Formats: sequence, C-alpha cells, structure tokens
Amino acid sequence: MIRIATGAVRKLPVVALCLVAACARFDPRHYTVPEDLYQASMRQFRTGHYDKAQAGFQALTFSVGARDTLYPLSRFFLGESYFSQGDYPTAAQEFRRVADENPNHRLAPDALLRAADSYAKMWEKPDLDPTSGQTALATYQELAGRYPGSSASHVATTRLQLLYEKFAQKEMDIALFYFRRNAFDSAILYFKDLIASYPSTSLVPEAYVYIVRSYHAIGYADQETQFCNALRQFYPQLADAKRYCGHGTAGR
Repeated sequence: MIRIATGAVRKLPVVALCLVAACARFDPRHYTVPEDLYQASMRQFRTGHYDKAQAGFQALTFSVGARDTLYPLSRFFLGESYFSQGDYPTAAQEFRRVADENPNHRLAPDALLRAADSYAKMWEKPDLDPTSGQTALATYQELAGRYPGSSASHVATTRLQLLYEKFAQKEMDIALFYFRRNAFDSAILYFKDLIASYPSTSLVPEAYVYIVRSYHAIGYADQETQFCNALRQFYPQLADAKRYCGHGTAGR
C-alpha cells in the first residue's frame, strides 16, 4: 500500500514515483518518506548490497536536516557501506563526521572506533607508509579519552594492542636490516626504541637478545652485561637468554 504524503508526513524530493514492489531495482528516488528510505536502505545493507545501501544512505544525508534523528544514523551506515566495499578513506571521513557533528549521540563512540578501524585497514602491512597507522593509533586513543568506559573504548584497547604489535614489527624490521649488515650501533638504537615505545608487545624479549648480541659484536662488555642482567631478570625462562647470556656466549 502506498503511503500518501500529507502535511504530517515528511516528504523527500523525487524525480519519479512508483510502487516499491513494482520497481525493478532499488532506487532512492522511489521513496517519498525518509523513514521508508532508511528502512529500505538498511535491508539492502543487511543483505550485502552495499552499493545500493550506500546510494540510499547518501540520499538521506542530502535530504534530511542535520538535526534530524535519521541524519547520524544514515551517515553512520553510509560509512559502514563504504567500509564494506573497501573504500576505507571515505568510510573514515563519514565515521568522523558522525562523531564530530554529533558528539553526544549514542553512536559517536562506535563511529570513532570505526574511523580508527578504517585507518588501520589502510595500513595492513608494516612495510607500508605508517601515516594511516599513526592516525588509527591517535583515533583509538582519542576514543578512550572522549568516551572512557564505553563498550567501544574497551574494544579499542584490544585493537590498540594489535596496532602496537605492527609498529613494533616495523621497528624490528628496520633494526634487523642494520644488524644483518653489521651496523650494530644503528641496530641498537632501533631495538632500544622498540622496547621503549612498545613495551607490552611480544617482540620486546627478542629485541633484548639482539641488543646483547650487538654489544657483544662490538666489544661493549659492560653494556652487554647490563642487558644480560635485564634478560635474566625479566625473561628468566627465555631460551635465548640462557644461550646468549649463560656462559659468556653472547653474540654467537
């Protein structure tokens, strides 16, 4: 049954009208009532037709006012539609707009989380330019600061740790580049930076071992002993701690 627009019902600008059931394809122009278009766009989204959902949510952001209750919802799912299609830069922009334009909305924390997720997706490999990863890191941290205690903030804590692991891997790759070329002074700087910057990551014990090996290679016995002591203290069960610091065998 067609809903007849009256003075009590909001009306969208249309180019052509038809019965929804009679439309061969989803077309936002066929909907005269914003709520109907929103529900239809959600159906497209839930069934995996993200390009059609995107068109519907985009039409809503153009048609309803910024104070309309459908506006932040439509923009959030517009971001999700872009994300699902792999357009992470545009998704990040849409999610940020939800959080920045509607900071008190219930979706604002989730929007910041998804913005950070979008930036993280743009930096999937540690050997790529880390700019997007750094933006993701800052956005996760912003979420924790703006909405502490929210469920989105708790999720961000886990994802932050995964991001720290990637940054630590990038530092490790650079350090090993120098280590394997016997540029031990440079290698030590990067191994130490990894330990200082990402102390909770899984690569920290390995970084300690390489520092010991580097100091042994350049004959810095005092520094070698210092880091051997740290290895024994913090990672007493680590096999490499016993191997490189057990009986003066560092550097082998």
